[in-house]
Amino acid sequence: MPQEWTEGVQVSDRRRGSDRVAQQIQDAVATGALIVGERLPNERELSRLFGVSRATIREAVRRLETEGMVKVRRGVSGGTFVSQPDPGRLGLALLALIRFGEATARDFTEFRAGFEPETAWWAAERADAADRQRLSALAEDVMARARVEDLSWPEFAEGDIRFHEALADASKNPIRVAVMLAVHEAFRQSSATIVRHDSSAWRIDQAQQLAAVAAAVAAADADEARRCMAVHVQVNAAAVQAIVESDGPGGPADGNAAKKRDKGVGQHG
Repeated sequence: MPQEWTEGVQVSDRRRGSDRVAQQIQDAVATGALIVGERLPNERELSRLFGVSRATIREAVRRLETEGMVKVRRGVSGGTFVSQPDPGRLGLALLALIRFGEATARDFTEFRAGFEPETAWWAAERADAADRQRLSALAEDVMARARVEDLSWPEFAEGDIRFHEALADASKNPIRVAVMLAVHEAFRQSSATIVRHDSSAWRIDQAQQLAAVAAAVAAADADEARRCMAVHVQVNAAAVQAIVESDGPGGPADGNAAKKRDKGVGQHG
């Protein structure tokens, strides 16, 4: 165990003790003080080190194990070892940050304005034949969903989400994949603000925008893919802004009121 890590920990403060412990272990991994494959001290030693109960340590380890940050091995040679989470688990960890941070729909449209067009650019640069075929098929699926009159909003949104995740996969960048998974899991678990803008014409327009992105990726035209995705994000951002303005200051789509209601994001696309 690197000396700088054991000297740097702090005993539990006013925050929940297990969260404090888990965060400091995560920080140690992020800074390289703990490396993948390294074994953590046993439960008794961690309890002494952090100044918390062994039950608190067990809870922190369970959280880290769920997030893929550690692996617990049983037996004589067992213990708790630092591990490297896959993109999906990173996405879930980021989702927790998003939800606890109570990001609003407006926060997400601002983030997406830069992130998603660049993801489309890289997808057009790196997509292979399977990626291009998958994106085209998913764009067709979104259009088919848009034309079903009685399809629920979550069912339509799921097709849209799958397209965006496939686009991130095509970028061949595991960080983009992890972020996209986190963002879209938050979409699934929140109330969808933009459903208030929903209509058959809206859904078809959304499907056409995604089809344009898929066509640009298929043509390996990175600039056009970025432009088409920027249009898609801007259309969604405008819809969210219109809802925020219609609610007015302190309304359900604004500020703290939105945070209390949604505890996450409020739109898809």
